[in-house]
Amino acid sequence: MKIKRYVSHTGTSALAQAKAELGPEAVILSNRNVDGQVELVAAVDLEEQVLQSASAPTRETAPQPAPQDPALGDLQQELERLRGMLEGQLTQAAWRDKTVTRTPKKQLVNRLSRLGLSRSMSAAIADRAGSGTMEQQWQQAQTALSNKIQTKDGDADQTQKIMALVGSTGVGKTTTIAKLAARSVLRHGPRQVALITTDCYRIGGQEQLETFARYLGIPVMVATNGVELSEALDKVADRKLVLIDTAGMSQRDVRLYQQFATLKSVGRNIECHVVLSATALPGSLNEVVRVFGKDALSGAIVTKLDEASSLGGVIDVLIRHHLPVTWVSAGQKVPEDLRKARADELVRQACELTRQEQQNKPLSQHSIAV
Repeated sequence: MKIKRYVSHTGTSALAQAKAELGPEAVILSNRNVDGQVELVAAVDLEEQVLQSASAPTRETAPQPAPQDPALGDLQQELERLRGMLEGQLTQAAWRDKTVTRTPKKQLVNRLSRLGLSRSMSAAIADRAGSGTMEQQWQQAQTALSNKIQTKDGDADQTQKIMALVGSTGVGKTTTIAKLAARSVLRHGPRQVALITTDCYRIGGQEQLETFARYLGIPVMVATNGVELSEALDKVADRKLVLIDTAGMSQRDVRLYQQFATLKSVGRNIECHVVLSATALPGSLNEVVRVFGKDALSGAIVTKLDEASSLGGVIDVLIRHHLPVTWVSAGQKVPEDLRKARADELVRQACELTRQEQQNKPLSQHSIAV
């Protein structure tokens, strides 16, 4: 079997090249969009061509009908059916090629949607891209997306900073607390850092934080209600950074908001940062932010970047709720895997994850260019 690859601006011209070189018996194996062009892979059965040539009539011998194997006939019919389906798809692709040529914004919206952004967000970002080639517009769209992501310096100097981490179960709040504490100990020393936990629900939650605290040489206190929290804050009033770890629950658990209300009730300047996992579905992320209320949150910390297959969902939520992101986390190492958030870096990672996902798709899953 002879297999060849053809690249052209449209599906029709790529198909014409294949037919011209391989003949009418060519079978289309796959097609996909590559950098604005259509890539088509076609094949022809050389053995069948040779057999047809050998069985052709000559001057010396009269043509003799050869018995046909029923199985071979069925196979040929199936190949003809598949070829007809693929040729029909290519005809539709050729029509869409013309449509896309006249609507570059639609092509840009599709490309942004593949990052994991919602359709409405993709359209809003595409509207901010200027004119030029498709690649120039794509670069402009990435810049526009970066500009929509708000960031906040988590190291801003204050007399005292009280920071509480809130969020649903399993997003990595306690590990992030440990990373923030270790970072601050390295900068200011252990006498300037303290931990408080309000997690009295999860088995082993307090023990994990106490282990981190012993390793860093900093105190950790337990507060089960607003009065105990206020007393604990009084004891560490001279510390530069106080980190409060909260219990993780489902975003639909009423106790999650009650715990958040307790933080707000003590009358201290507590910054509440919601921890969002990059692996979570956009719908779940939106629910979490709505539970706490975007106006009551000081910012967001994005975790599990190393486990995510797409970042578009969490980026969409950050932009939609006007949440500034302070830190991002990608791994379990304390404190190395915590770094300051950069909008352009988040967009770059989102594009890279999408590129890798497209490369890892099996040939059969690549869709015709839209």
